[in-house]
Amino acid sequence: MQRKSVEPVSNRIAVPRRMVVRLSYPVLGALVFLAVSAIHGAAISDYDSWHQSVSALALAPHGWIQMANFFMLGASVLSTVPTWRRVLADGKGATWYPALTFALGLSFLLAGCIPQDPAPGYDPARLALDQPSVTGLLHLAVAGIAATASVVLMLIVAARLSGDTHWSGWATCTRVIALLTVVCVAIYGTWSVEPNGLAGTFERLAILLPVLWGGTFLHRLWVGRPFMHHPAAE
Repeated sequence: MQRKSVEPVSNRIAVPRRMVVRLSYPVLGALVFLAVSAIHGAAISDYDSWHQSVSALALAPHGWIQMANFFMLGASVLSTVPTWRRVLADGKGATWYPALTFALGLSFLLAGCIPQDPAPGYDPARLALDQPSVTGLLHLAVAGIAATASVVLMLIVAARLSGDTHWSGWATCTRVIALLTVVCVAIYGTWSVEPNGLAGTFERLAILLPVLWGGTFLHRLWVGRPFMHHPAAE
């Protein structure tokens, strides 16, 4: 029986702080994204933030705010792709992590360009669609890519940290957060077809959980936990 290969950790070094700063842009961008969405939603009398998705804000008055919000988030994620390539060079995730980060950032940009269909309980333009539109289906596909990429990115980090004594317990914790994110997305999807409920709450949790995990992960990098290989620092 062939033994499963384990990535050596003895040659890992701390990520330079200038790189950690660059990698923090999406976490800060996501917090701004959620804050802007909360303020925008609170300013609209017939919009229910507990149930409606953040994407539905693009259908509301001043919908350009939410579109710009998506663009900001997407740009912050895309800006980290070159840094992740350097940080992960010659180790697990060196190819897929930057690629999926690019897909995640691009999906946010597209979500800002492609509006969702009116949702049950929120149809400000009174379109009363009988069937999903092409743009609505595209928006759902883009959202699915974003959710999938977010979860797989955490699982890649979990695989890289597995067995690393400098990151004891982090692989398991990361997998738990990834699973909880999937659960939140599933609950959102189930509840989003209803005219009321807590679909929006679980969607926001699906965004917030990876953000909180990412912030804690970056803090560990900031204090010097070994993560990258020597060649990547050259």
